[in-house]
Amino acid sequence: MFSKFKASCMITAVALASILPGQASASAASDKIHVKNNVSININGETLKVNDPILNKSDYLFLPMRALYEAVGASVDWKKETLTASAIRNDKSVNLTINSKTALVDGQKVPMVVAPFMYKDRTYMPLRFVSENFGGNVNWNPTTQTVDISLSGETPGKPQGDPYILHINNQRIVMEDPIIVKQSRSYIPANYIYENLEDSSGMLLPDQSFELQIAGTSFLFKENSNQVLVNDEVVIMEEKPFMQNGKMYVPISFVVNALGGNLRYIEDKRELYLYVYQYMYTSSFLEKSYGSTSKPGIVPSARLEGDRDLLISDNPETLTRKLIPKSNATLAQYQVKATSATNKHRIFGWHYNTLGTDVQIGITVQNTSSTESIEVIDSKGTSQETGNSWVGHDIGLTIADATLNDKFKKSSSKGIVIAPGETKVIESYDLLNDYIIGFLHDLDIQAVNGGTPAYTIRTVLTKDNSNLTSILSDAVPIDASAKHPRGAWTSSTILADLPAYTVDSPEVGYNISNGSTDHLLTTENSLSQINGAIGNPGHFGMNYKVSLPLVNQTGKAKTIKLKLAGRGGIYSGAVKVNGKVYLVPTLRVGTEYVELPDYKMQGSSETLELEFMHAGGVNLPVAIYVETK
Repeated sequence: MFSKFKASCMITAVALASILPGQASASAASDKIHVKNNVSININGETLKVNDPILNKSDYLFLPMRALYEAVGASVDWKKETLTASAIRNDKSVNLTINSKTALVDGQKVPMVVAPFMYKDRTYMPLRFVSENFGGNVNWNPTTQTVDISLSGETPGKPQGDPYILHINNQRIVMEDPIIVKQSRSYIPANYIYENLEDSSGMLLPDQSFELQIAGTSFLFKENSNQVLVNDEVVIMEEKPFMQNGKMYVPISFVVNALGGNLRYIEDKRELYLYVYQYMYTSSFLEKSYGSTSKPGIVPSARLEGDRDLLISDNPETLTRKLIPKSNATLAQYQVKATSATNKHRIFGWHYNTLGTDVQIGITVQNTSSTESIEVIDSKGTSQETGNSWVGHDIGLTIADATLNDKFKKSSSKGIVIAPGETKVIESYDLLNDYIIGFLHDLDIQAVNGGTPAYTIRTVLTKDNSNLTSILSDAVPIDASAKHPRGAWTSSTILADLPAYTVDSPEVGYNISNGSTDHLLTTENSLSQINGAIGNPGHFGMNYKVSLPLVNQTGKAKTIKLKLAGRGGIYSGAVKVNGKVYLVPTLRVGTEYVELPDYKMQGSSETLELEFMHAGGVNLPVAIYVETK
């Protein structure tokens, strides 16, 4: 992160600060300049990379101007006429002039032991003086030839005022401490973990070791030691925890791997995504296997099932100023033509905010009847947001897991009454700039007086915190260049009946979500066509149920083996088998698959019930294979 240099440093590089490597005597000091190739400089735990030589003069280290000022997070102005570097960090100014042992610190003259100098058309200055006058603590280790600089205030090497962000299972935390990377490993203070995960605690012990407990797992870290006790057993790590500003920094990848989870650090955004699966998901992941699978056949019959209809708000998926030019907009809408007193709806949304500002998205209902009030008799759902590009994992899997496990959160909108002509908010979501949101909400509405209700469901957006109920416009035009779905359809569930499988028959496979039999949500049959509709062949927001009859005429108990593989692209999702839900990890086409737990068949005729929810992608079919083990 410290390897970026401005073009101007090729013209004038100021050797900023020099560190006294040891307590050398005056007689040992020399004005001769030496190149120091074996010195390592760490600033707040991160190694500084310098393209130009690090120099030693009079037993002090000197660095190039631009490299050092950028590393400590200071802005610098080089005055060629006076050969002066004027730098500012955290409102403190330090002015250094070539060959002068007098500095100006906040306008006051301060004597220096060594002066800046020019070396091969580069400007060099003493490292210790600059670091300490910008509020840093400097330590020299002569054994390892390492300089460790701890700077308080704004984090060095990063734009001022731009905080580090930690996401723990989609909980967003603005950090007061930096994320530190050493040898490509990320470290964070342990308190951010145990303060934001349930059933967790942490304590600094008298011997300066740190005990971290998470959901029954105990870690005992010792500063600068790669040995850690995990549930009282010694484990050797590649990383070494360390203390900084009174806090124990622990290797977060080691913790996450030990608990079962995933980790990603997006350095240019200063955002760390930490997932511990036992907190994030109700279900466990199926183990991935490697190998090819045969070409499956098509599903012979599939049909829409159930009385819960579906509104998809996924176009425009990428929200741009061109597509959303005004402060407020309707993203999708559905004018309900009720056929009964009670009506069930599902709203699925997926939007990426590139509008340059934080926005609010909401689900609203406008009662368009002039006589009949309506009541929200049930309202529940789930939502996830992320600034990560792993949207299938961050958003899609969490929604699929919650849906198949019936783990929706109740909404406060349950029980509200909407009078004729009135509009009310069902659910709202704050969406940060450059973040993606996915939401799925089930909504049941009935007429208060038993008549026929009339209303419009919308997903709406405001850039300026307008009242969401005031947004009654038609949906913005679709983004024709990105064929993400938008529309409303009569059902949110598909049911497929597969042919009976007879035990000991050869393996057979069926493609779930294909163009022959189960593309039931088309552009043409959308119930909402205002400003355009696009079909939903990927079955986003839908439950896909499969009925698989089994026949066993052998008179013996048999074991049935099922496996799943992606067919149209990288696949992930959730599957429920006879009432138990499993998560399907990301599968690559043709090379990876998962096996479901074996099914013991005792009778002569039984039926396996499977239910799927896809976790993201374009048109992502999954194949089901069945055979006798």
